[in-house]
Amino acid sequence: MTDGDQQQPTGQRRARSAGQGNEADAATRAALVQGALDTARAHGVAGATSRRIAAAAGANLAAITYWFGSKDALVAEAVFGDLERRLAPVLDGLEADGPPVIRLMGALRDLTAELERSADDVPLYLDALVLGSGPSPLAERGRQLMIHLRQRLAAVIRVLVSDGAVAAWIEPEAMASLLIAAANGTALQTRLDPEGPAVSAVAAQLANLLLAAGSASG
Repeated sequence: MTDGDQQQPTGQRRARSAGQGNEADAATRAALVQGALDTARAHGVAGATSRRIAAAAGANLAAITYWFGSKDALVAEAVFGDLERRLAPVLDGLEADGPPVIRLMGALRDLTAELERSADDVPLYLDALVLGSGPSPLAERGRQLMIHLRQRLAAVIRVLVSDGAVAAWIEPEAMASLLIAAANGTALQTRLDPEGPAVSAVAAQLANLLLAAGSASG
């Protein structure tokens, strides 16, 4: 690798690899992402060192910088990229055809099911969110994900308000942020109190509160 390669912005390296890469390159990149995710699961985000990731991926240390620019950018891609893939079906359901209320309830049902399936990864995601509160690639990727979630959720809530399905005083962006915060809090609560109410029961209460606000104001 030349000095020019090391100094190239990550986006340019990716563009170059997309045009000139091959199956071996793609396999190396995928192995690094999976290695970072496995390492973060085993040792926490802070314990996901470059050496541990490289060993788990069966790659050399230089490959991390070559493909991702930094170890932190790789960990961000691994952790939040995995979360994005898990949430994609939920978000797609929000924008499917059908009445907004049905779509919202379906999305909450799907989110609940996903939280239960990925219960073992909840500490990892919460760890990443906490560590990503400062300036870093992890923070930037986490913020991008939260903004994306808020905007898509707010779009559905906006339709609910317009249709009169929920109260007119509900502010879509603020309510979307509240729902995301509630989801994060519910994920943490179920880890702190595993004998308490299930995620599905908590989600149902939250959905009913939102919809009840519409009926109470009508």
